[in-house]
Amino acid sequence: MEKNIIYNEDCFVTISKMIENGDKIDCVLTSPPYNMTKRKGGYADTGRYDIYDDWKTEDDYLKWTVDLFNGFDGILNENRPVLYNFSYSIENPSLPYKLITNIVEKTNFTLIDTVIWKKKQGLPFPANSKRLCRNWEYVFVFVRKNEIDTYENNRKVSSVSEKTGQKYYEAIYNYIEATNNDGKCPYNQATYSSELCIKLMDIYCQDNWVVYDPFMGSGTTAISCLKRGNGVSYIGSEISEQQCKYAEERIKTLCI
Repeated sequence: MEKNIIYNEDCFVTISKMIENGDKIDCVLTSPPYNMTKRKGGYADTGRYDIYDDWKTEDDYLKWTVDLFNGFDGILNENRPVLYNFSYSIENPSLPYKLITNIVEKTNFTLIDTVIWKKKQGLPFPANSKRLCRNWEYVFVFVRKNEIDTYENNRKVSSVSEKTGQKYYEAIYNYIEATNNDGKCPYNQATYSSELCIKLMDIYCQDNWVVYDPFMGSGTTAISCLKRGNGVSYIGSEISEQQCKYAEERIKTLCI
Protein backbone atom coordinates (compact mmCIF):
# COMPACT_ATOMS: atom_id res chain seq x y z
CA MET A 1 0.00 0.00 0.00
CA GLU A 2 1.19 3.50 -0.76
CA LYS A 3 2.30 5.44 2.33
CA ASN A 4 0.81 8.71 3.57
CA ILE A 5 -2.55 7.86 2.05
CA ILE A 6 -5.97 7.56 3.71
CA TYR A 7 -7.93 4.89 1.88
CA ASN A 8 -11.68 5.49 1.71
CA GLU A 9 -12.70 1.93 2.53
CA ASP A 10 -13.43 -0.46 5.36
CA CYS A 11 -10.29 -1.34 7.31
CA PHE A 12 -10.81 -5.05 6.66
CA VAL A 13 -10.53 -4.31 2.93
CA THR A 14 -7.27 -2.43 3.46
CA ILE A 15 -5.88 -5.16 5.71
CA SER A 16 -6.79 -7.85 3.16
CA LYS A 17 -5.00 -5.90 0.42
CA MET A 18 -1.90 -5.51 2.59
CA ILE A 19 -1.85 -9.22 3.40
CA GLU A 20 -2.30 -10.11 -0.27
CA ASN A 21 0.51 -7.73 -1.31
CA GLY A 22 2.81 -8.71 1.55
CA ASP A 23 2.82 -5.13 2.86
CA LYS A 24 3.84 -4.57 6.48
CA ILE A 25 3.43 -1.79 9.02
CA ASP A 26 5.36 -1.07 12.23
CA CYS A 27 2.70 0.16 14.64
CA VAL A 28 -1.07 0.28 14.94
CA LEU A 29 -2.17 3.52 16.59
CA THR A 30 -5.91 4.03 16.71
CA SER A 31 -9.08 4.86 18.58
CA PRO A 32 -11.90 2.56 17.43
CA PRO A 33 -15.64 3.12 17.85
CA TYR A 34 -16.57 2.37 21.47
CA ASN A 35 -19.85 0.58 20.69
CA MET A 36 -22.43 2.70 22.49
CA THR A 37 -24.93 -0.14 22.17
CA LYS A 38 -27.78 1.06 24.35
CA ARG A 39 -28.09 4.54 22.95
CA LYS A 40 -30.60 4.91 20.15
CA GLY A 41 -28.87 4.62 16.80
CA GLY A 42 -25.51 4.26 18.50
CA TYR A 43 -25.29 8.07 18.39
CA ALA A 44 -25.87 8.05 14.62
CA ASP A 45 -29.04 10.05 15.17
CA THR A 46 -27.15 12.68 17.16
CA GLY A 47 -24.24 13.06 14.75
CA ARG A 48 -21.52 11.15 16.61
CA TYR A 49 -20.43 9.73 13.25
CA ASP A 50 -21.70 10.79 9.85
CA ILE A 51 -22.31 7.28 8.45
CA TYR A 52 -21.25 4.68 11.04
CA ASP A 53 -23.85 3.18 13.41
CA ASP A 54 -21.97 2.36 16.59
CA TRP A 55 -24.48 -0.15 17.91
CA LYS A 56 -23.38 -3.75 17.38
CA THR A 57 -24.49 -6.32 19.91
CA GLU A 58 -21.80 -6.93 22.49
CA ASP A 59 -21.06 -10.40 21.07
CA ASP A 60 -20.81 -9.03 17.54
CA TYR A 61 -18.57 -6.20 18.67
CA LEU A 62 -16.20 -8.53 20.52
CA LYS A 63 -16.01 -10.87 17.51
CA TRP A 64 -15.40 -7.88 15.23
CA THR A 65 -12.53 -6.80 17.50
CA VAL A 66 -11.01 -10.30 17.54
CA ASP A 67 -11.20 -10.39 13.73
CA LEU A 68 -9.51 -6.99 13.63
CA PHE A 69 -6.59 -8.13 15.81
CA ASN A 70 -6.20 -11.28 13.79
CA GLY A 71 -5.90 -8.97 10.81
CA PHE A 72 -3.24 -6.92 12.59
CA ASP A 73 -1.28 -10.14 13.09
CA GLY A 74 -1.01 -10.51 9.32
CA ILE A 75 0.34 -7.00 8.62
CA LEU A 76 2.38 -6.03 11.69
CA ASN A 77 6.14 -6.47 11.50
CA GLU A 78 7.78 -8.60 14.18
CA ASN A 79 8.34 -7.03 17.60
CA ARG A 80 5.95 -4.13 17.04
CA PRO A 81 3.12 -2.74 19.22
CA VAL A 82 -0.59 -2.04 18.89
CA LEU A 83 -1.64 1.16 20.70
CA TYR A 84 -5.40 0.98 21.21
CA ASN A 85 -7.24 3.93 22.76
CA PHE A 86 -10.49 2.71 24.28
CA SER A 87 -13.08 3.78 26.82
CA TYR A 88 -16.55 2.74 27.93
CA SER A 89 -20.08 4.05 27.81
CA ILE A 90 -22.02 4.75 30.96
CA GLU A 91 -24.33 1.86 30.03
CA ASN A 92 -21.55 -0.72 29.59
CA PRO A 93 -18.55 0.01 31.85
CA SER A 94 -17.36 -3.62 31.78
CA LEU A 95 -16.78 -3.69 28.00
CA PRO A 96 -13.04 -2.79 28.07
CA TYR A 97 -12.29 -5.77 30.31
CA LYS A 98 -14.29 -8.15 28.14
CA LEU A 99 -12.48 -6.72 25.12
CA ILE A 100 -9.06 -7.48 26.60
CA THR A 101 -10.11 -10.98 27.62
CA ASN A 102 -11.32 -11.80 24.12
CA ILE A 103 -8.17 -10.42 22.47
CA VAL A 104 -5.88 -12.35 24.81
CA GLU A 105 -7.84 -15.61 24.56
CA LYS A 106 -8.61 -15.58 20.83
CA THR A 107 -5.65 -13.88 19.12
CA ASN A 108 -1.85 -13.98 19.17
CA PHE A 109 -1.75 -10.71 21.13
CA THR A 110 -1.54 -10.02 24.83
CA LEU A 111 -1.78 -6.88 26.93
CA ILE A 112 1.63 -5.65 28.05
CA ASP A 113 0.80 -2.20 29.42
CA THR A 114 -2.09 0.16 30.12
CA VAL A 115 -1.54 3.88 29.68
CA ILE A 116 -3.90 6.38 31.26
CA TRP A 117 -4.73 9.37 29.09
CA LYS A 118 -5.63 12.28 31.39
CA LYS A 119 -7.85 14.73 29.53
CA LYS A 120 -8.30 18.44 30.10
CA GLN A 121 -12.07 18.04 30.48
CA GLY A 122 -14.24 15.22 31.77
CA LEU A 123 -17.55 13.64 30.79
CA PRO A 124 -20.35 13.11 31.48
CA PHE A 125 -21.52 16.33 33.04
CA PRO A 126 -22.45 15.87 36.72
CA ALA A 127 -26.15 15.16 36.20
CA ASN A 128 -26.16 11.63 37.64
CA SER A 129 -25.57 10.92 41.32
CA LYS A 130 -24.47 7.34 40.57
CA ARG A 131 -21.74 8.09 37.98
CA LEU A 132 -18.44 9.87 38.43
CA CYS A 133 -17.21 12.30 35.79
CA ARG A 134 -14.57 10.57 33.63
CA ASN A 135 -11.56 12.69 32.74
CA TRP A 136 -9.33 9.87 31.52
CA GLU A 137 -9.33 7.03 29.01
CA TYR A 138 -7.31 3.88 28.47
CA VAL A 139 -4.62 3.30 25.88
CA PHE A 140 -4.05 -0.46 25.82
CA VAL A 141 -0.64 -1.60 24.61
CA PHE A 142 -0.71 -5.01 22.94
CA VAL A 143 2.15 -7.11 21.57
CA ARG A 144 2.31 -10.67 20.31
CA LYS A 145 2.56 -13.22 23.10
CA ASN A 146 5.93 -14.48 21.88
CA GLU A 147 7.33 -10.93 21.70
CA ILE A 148 6.77 -9.76 25.27
CA ASP A 149 10.50 -9.58 25.93
CA THR A 150 11.60 -8.51 22.46
CA TYR A 151 9.19 -5.88 21.17
CA GLU A 152 10.84 -2.57 20.31
CA ASN A 153 10.26 0.83 21.88
CA ASN A 154 12.27 3.97 22.67
CA ARG A 155 13.15 3.49 26.33
CA LYS A 156 16.82 4.22 26.91
CA VAL A 157 19.25 2.65 29.36
CA SER A 158 19.87 5.07 32.23
CA SER A 159 22.45 3.03 34.17
CA VAL A 160 24.15 -0.36 34.35
CA SER A 161 25.05 -2.16 37.57
CA GLU A 162 28.83 -2.60 37.84
CA LYS A 163 28.33 -5.75 39.91
CA THR A 164 25.74 -7.63 37.90
CA GLY A 165 25.60 -5.87 34.57
CA GLN A 166 21.86 -5.33 35.11
CA LYS A 167 20.50 -2.57 32.89
CA TYR A 168 18.14 0.02 34.34
CA TYR A 169 15.95 2.08 32.04
CA GLU A 170 14.64 5.61 32.17
CA ALA A 171 11.41 5.91 34.14
CA ILE A 172 8.46 6.53 31.84
CA TYR A 173 5.16 6.47 33.67
CA ASN A 174 1.90 5.07 32.30
CA TYR A 175 0.15 8.43 32.61
CA ILE A 176 -0.08 10.97 29.79
CA GLU A 177 -1.75 14.37 30.02
CA ALA A 178 -3.04 15.64 26.68
CA THR A 179 -5.86 17.68 25.20
CA ASN A 180 -9.21 16.02 24.53
CA ASN A 181 -9.01 16.50 20.76
CA ASP A 182 -7.76 18.81 18.01
CA GLY A 183 -11.02 20.68 17.66
CA LYS A 184 -14.52 19.95 16.42
CA CYS A 185 -15.16 17.89 13.30
CA PRO A 186 -18.64 18.15 11.70
CA TYR A 187 -18.59 14.46 10.71
CA ASN A 188 -17.19 12.89 13.86
CA GLN A 189 -17.93 13.83 17.46
CA ALA A 190 -15.52 11.21 18.88
CA THR A 191 -12.11 12.44 17.75
CA TYR A 192 -8.96 12.11 19.79
CA SER A 193 -5.78 14.10 20.33
CA SER A 194 -2.63 14.56 18.24
CA GLU A 195 -0.86 15.63 21.43
CA LEU A 196 -1.68 12.20 22.88
CA CYS A 197 -0.58 10.41 19.69
CA ILE A 198 2.76 12.20 19.51
CA LYS A 199 3.51 11.44 23.15
CA LEU A 200 2.67 7.78 22.55
CA MET A 201 4.89 7.68 19.46
CA ASP A 202 7.74 9.23 21.44
CA ILE A 203 7.60 6.15 23.68
CA TYR A 204 6.70 3.37 21.25
CA CYS A 205 7.52 4.41 17.65
CA GLN A 206 10.99 4.59 16.16
CA ASP A 207 12.19 6.70 13.24
CA ASN A 208 11.06 5.65 9.74
CA TRP A 209 8.30 3.41 11.03
CA VAL A 210 4.98 3.08 9.21
CA VAL A 211 1.94 3.69 11.45
CA TYR A 212 -1.46 2.26 10.52
CA ASP A 213 -4.78 3.65 11.74
CA PRO A 214 -7.78 1.52 10.68
CA PHE A 215 -10.20 4.23 11.86
CA MET A 216 -8.51 7.38 10.60
CA GLY A 217 -11.57 9.59 11.03
CA SER A 218 -10.62 13.27 10.90
CA GLY A 219 -6.95 12.46 10.33
CA THR A 220 -5.52 12.88 13.82
CA THR A 221 -3.09 9.96 13.55
CA ALA A 222 -1.88 11.15 10.12
CA ILE A 223 -1.34 14.68 11.43
CA SER A 224 0.57 13.27 14.40
CA CYS A 225 2.94 11.27 12.17
CA LEU A 226 3.68 14.32 10.04
CA LYS A 227 4.22 16.55 13.08
CA ARG A 228 6.56 14.04 14.68
CA GLY A 229 8.64 13.73 11.53
CA ASN A 230 11.85 11.67 11.56
CA GLY A 231 10.62 9.61 8.64
CA VAL A 232 7.46 8.35 10.37
CA SER A 233 4.73 7.75 7.77
CA TYR A 234 1.12 6.59 7.92
CA ILE A 235 -1.45 4.44 6.20
CA GLY A 236 -5.09 4.99 7.08
CA SER A 237 -8.51 3.47 6.44
CA GLU A 238 -11.75 5.41 6.77
CA ILE A 239 -15.20 4.44 5.51
CA SER A 240 -16.54 8.01 5.50
CA GLU A 241 -15.84 9.93 2.29
CA GLN A 242 -16.55 13.22 4.06
CA GLN A 243 -14.07 12.47 6.83
CA CYS A 244 -11.41 11.48 4.28
CA LYS A 245 -11.86 14.85 2.56
CA TYR A 246 -11.82 16.64 5.91
CA ALA A 247 -8.61 14.86 6.92
CA GLU A 248 -6.91 15.65 3.62
CA GLU A 249 -7.73 19.35 4.07
CA ARG A 250 -6.20 19.25 7.54
CA ILE A 251 -3.07 17.65 6.12
CA LYS A 252 -2.83 20.25 3.31
CA THR A 253 -3.09 23.05 5.86
CA LEU A 254 -0.31 21.49 7.92
CA CYS A 255 1.95 21.16 4.88
CA ILE A 256 1.49 24.71 3.58
